[in-house]
Amino acid sequence: MPAAADPVVRELYQNHRYPAMSHPLADPAVTAVAARLGGLTTAPPQQARILEIGCASGHNLLPLARRWPASRCLGLDLTENAIADARQLAVAAGIGNVTFHAADLRDFDPGGEPFDFIIAHGFFSWVPDEAKLALFEFCRHHLAPSGIATISFNLAAGWVPRLPVVAMVRVLQECAGGDLLATLELLREATDPATPHGANVRSIIDDMLAKGPDILAFDDFGPVNDPWPFDRFVITAATAGLRWLGESDPAENLPSALGDASRAALGPLAASPLQAQLAADFVVGRTFRSGVLCRDDAPTQPGLTSDTVVDFSVRQGAVTPTSADPLVRALYQALAAVAPACVPMPEILAALPEANPAALARLVFDGITRGFIRPRIEPLRFDPQPPACPALNAFLLACASRRLPLVDVWHQPCGFPAAHYQVLAAMDGSRTHAELAALASSRCPELAFEPWLRHLAGRGMFMPD
Repeated sequence: MPAAADPVVRELYQNHRYPAMSHPLADPAVTAVAARLGGLTTAPPQQARILEIGCASGHNLLPLARRWPASRCLGLDLTENAIADARQLAVAAGIGNVTFHAADLRDFDPGGEPFDFIIAHGFFSWVPDEAKLALFEFCRHHLAPSGIATISFNLAAGWVPRLPVVAMVRVLQECAGGDLLATLELLREATDPATPHGANVRSIIDDMLAKGPDILAFDDFGPVNDPWPFDRFVITAATAGLRWLGESDPAENLPSALGDASRAALGPLAASPLQAQLAADFVVGRTFRSGVLCRDDAPTQPGLTSDTVVDFSVRQGAVTPTSADPLVRALYQALAAVAPACVPMPEILAALPEANPAALARLVFDGITRGFIRPRIEPLRFDPQPPACPALNAFLLACASRRLPLVDVWHQPCGFPAAHYQVLAAMDGSRTHAELAALASSRCPELAFEPWLRHLAGRGMFMPD
């Protein structure tokens, strides 16, 4: 739940559980890279002080605290029930470097040292303007000099056409009754996809249906859903003493959905970055941003050097560019050779001894900004093959026993059918493949166990402590 809300929002979160989720775009291992590309070197996340505002039941913060036992983590949320769940899950998982508080952000004084990382995902667009301003002011006051705040928010560019659909569904529910999904289906069937307007409305409804009722109640159909244009967010943050550094995902500084022709057409706006961003948001109908901000007096350095990229760890993205350039081909072959690991850039340089380091760094930077290469501030290695006796760590076992999504090594949530959780809860290292396969056969006979197990291993679920 947001850590500062009006009574209607408070009632929703008190009476309904927000789905347990982790947020990859809020992972400090990722946002530290975005900050560095914006000219700011953060504290190492491994020993940082991390605050999450609107932490709900802790499903985003707890895996971070477990990953970095020398860090000090604090979660804040208005909902006492959610905070109680977070505390119980922390105890069950044996995570001792995290504390949780039920309090309103506007009345909360964390005391102690400032924070190196502040996370506010799913907060900004669902609270009144007073609470939005309080968030900015809190971040400015409680960030360390080199600290960063990661704040996600809905964008007016993409939400303007969605809000009338929300309004129409509410009217239909009042007139005809029925639950939310049934009303969405009714409106979808009544919409003519042969017209441009109808096709757009159907696309919006399909996206809503894909979210499911648990998310929709808090998102599209939440009591407050206040999308802002990008420039209003940046200017208001600046008024509070915060500076925009860039998107959490550097590949989204210009939307990844923006084609090459559109990028070229927007080229003349390069001298006006804010206007270029606004135009790009409008062209693709962007609905969401996750931004990284710092204090306006943070020690940022202008410009990028090849040394900046060399400090990162990198892995291959979901898509590999096609190119006849031998250096481009060699770079992506080197990344494929170490997949799925995320390795320090010097290892990639060592694999290409004939390459010019500066030219290679430029290619890596281009790959990062286009999503072909995924960067982190620290390396990550794991065996993508299942061990002889698969063992989930204590946090994942606690999640499995509660039928909560498991969080993989990339901080991605992964939910399962109810019967699968019975098998996952048995993965404590005491059972072999054959024993787990037999259990799966009895509890969920439709499950292709061996491919499923390899999928889990490929997401780093069996990474040893």
